[in-house]
Amino acid sequence: MTLRDFKRLMRRNWLLLLAIPLVTAVSIYFFARSQDKIYTSNTVLYTGIATGSRIANGEETGPRAADYAYGNMLSLMTSRETKEEVITRLLATHLMLPTYDPSVLNEKTYIRLNELISDTLKRELVGKTVEETAQNISNYYKADNKNVIYKLINSDDPVYSRDAFQKLETERMGASDLVKVQYTSNDAATTYQTLVYLTQIFTRKYEELFSGQNGSVMGYFDVATKQAYDKLQEAQQNLIAFQRENGIVDYDQQISSSSTDKDQAIAQYKELEMQYTGALAALNSAEEQLEKRGASTLKSQEIIRLRNQLSDLNNQIMEMEMQGATKPANPDKLARLKQEAKQVSDQIQDNVAAYEANNTVQGIPLTGVLETYAQNSILVEELKTKLEVLRRQRDASAGEYAELAPMGAEIRNLKRAVEVAEQEYAAQLEGLKQSKLKQQNIELASNLKVVDPPFLPTRSEGTSMVLLVLFGFIGAFLLTGAGVFAADMMDNSLRKPAHAARAINMPILGVLPAPGRRSNKQLTEAKRAEDQLARQVLLKLQQRHSTHSPQVVGVLSSYSGEGKTTVCNALASSLNKMGIETMSLIPDGHAYQEASYNINSFYSPLKGVSSNITLADITGRGNNQRTTDVVLVEFPALLESAYPVALLEHLDLILVTVRTNRTWEQADRAVYDNIQKITKAPIEVVLNGVLHQYVRDYVGAPLGIGSSASNQSTNAPQEIDKWEQETPVLNP
Repeated sequence: MTLRDFKRLMRRNWLLLLAIPLVTAVSIYFFARSQDKIYTSNTVLYTGIATGSRIANGEETGPRAADYAYGNMLSLMTSRETKEEVITRLLATHLMLPTYDPSVLNEKTYIRLNELISDTLKRELVGKTVEETAQNISNYYKADNKNVIYKLINSDDPVYSRDAFQKLETERMGASDLVKVQYTSNDAATTYQTLVYLTQIFTRKYEELFSGQNGSVMGYFDVATKQAYDKLQEAQQNLIAFQRENGIVDYDQQISSSSTDKDQAIAQYKELEMQYTGALAALNSAEEQLEKRGASTLKSQEIIRLRNQLSDLNNQIMEMEMQGATKPANPDKLARLKQEAKQVSDQIQDNVAAYEANNTVQGIPLTGVLETYAQNSILVEELKTKLEVLRRQRDASAGEYAELAPMGAEIRNLKRAVEVAEQEYAAQLEGLKQSKLKQQNIELASNLKVVDPPFLPTRSEGTSMVLLVLFGFIGAFLLTGAGVFAADMMDNSLRKPAHAARAINMPILGVLPAPGRRSNKQLTEAKRAEDQLARQVLLKLQQRHSTHSPQVVGVLSSYSGEGKTTVCNALASSLNKMGIETMSLIPDGHAYQEASYNINSFYSPLKGVSSNITLADITGRGNNQRTTDVVLVEFPALLESAYPVALLEHLDLILVTVRTNRTWEQADRAVYDNIQKITKAPIEVVLNGVLHQYVRDYVGAPLGIGSSASNQSTNAPQEIDKWEQETPVLNP
């Protein structure tokens, strides 16, 4: 669509484009003039969640923690319980008013409240203070779900319902610790009071919520810490009692020392036992040799006594030396015993040496054997004494280890119980510490501060009535224009000659404007369209170079009422004015108005059905009829009645009349395709009922364009004469 077509479209629908926006603007004004005014107030709270003072206790304080905290805060602010408490406080304030007070609520709200709450119920609810009245309202509200207060809070009332809080907006101001709360209502005073009560109630609930939660945590850790401490004391007392009962100071050190002593005693005993066995074997060997040599007197009572005395002294020395390893010994006594042992050893040596000067009865010397005997005898006594002492020491070590070993499991259980109790006590103590620190943080962070208190709005908000009406008018105009444009784009009718030419696929010879009331300008254009159509018909007939006279023009249409008679009358009128004798043939029974300058005649279309029939046969006029240059034959509707098929061969030009308020169908195409197969005459289209803005495309600009009115009136006859001189004339 070109800009010119768009202008034509808007000009054609100017009444619709004006009426709908006007109706819309009037409707907006009518319905909006009685609407409530809107008032908005806001307040700003400082939370201190992210940047406020706090005691560091290992808690997460990053941006996500702050976001969670703000989310919890805003959810608490818009919770159902908070809204209901604000409403009950607001109701209590309004019900306690003795008379209307514009600083508390507007007159409309006051009247509506008195209609909702009866005087009897008001006397029942109103107390001495606002708090008492609010508590009475809350109790009455929670009593059942059918009372007036319950229905009011759960209704769509703009002031006293939860739905009214849909206009409550909360937001965090950027990345700061400030929270902005904004509320909108139709009552300025109520808007202010709602924000005041909301701030008070929310602050209290916020502190109670977090303090109460941490208080229960602190109570838990306090009790748990005391219980853990009692368990630790009990476990420690059990361990101490067991150690005292069994004489244990340090079990691990004692069991390790006992095990070491036992192993050393066993090793020393085995080593000494091997030495004793060797010394005893050497002593026995020496005794056997001496007995074989006849020295049996070595087993005298004196030597035996000395050997026993040496054994006793060695025993005392060993015991004193062993005792000296654990506690201080008597050095004088130990030295005296060692001296006595040496003296006894020397005596044994002397008694044995008495035999060295003697020989056996066989005369064999005894010096070497006696020396061996004396040394081994002393060594055996010493080793025998040491072996006895080590045996006792070994048995004592083994007994001590045997007593300590079974106590290991019990000691470990008792120590494990102490460790577990200590860990539990430490954990509970740390939890108690953290909960106390968190309590301090809550007391610091939950202390909300009102930075910007609510204010009483004095001016209503929203779009003014003038702008609202103006925007409504413009919006309706744009929507209507878009609808007209869309309807025009979706219109498949033949209103537009360009579209009609593409749809019909036949050349358009001329157009006739739509009938109806016309201005002088439109009447002039209609007349020019008729004259232009007549000239085009003459031009087409001239191009045929037909030698017979008269020339016959068939006027056809698919349906009745498409303007065939109008086309015939227009052509006949214009051609006759041009001096061309024209006759119109009208089917029988056709209703028409005969013009004085037309020569009309009736014919029967059924006669033209048979072949080999002439135009004179159909009209009933022979060669005596007066001379006629052009004969216009109006055919019946092709898709509704029988038409004179035989006349198609005698036609010099076929004009197809089509009304523009319909579409071109397949039936139309089929019927004219068949006619083209029969006749040799060109088929042209005449559009009937074309809009006036499209007529100019075919007849050109009106007379005198670019001239003044006087020039138009002066030049008009000259232009008409010029057109008539240039009009083509049929060959005689």
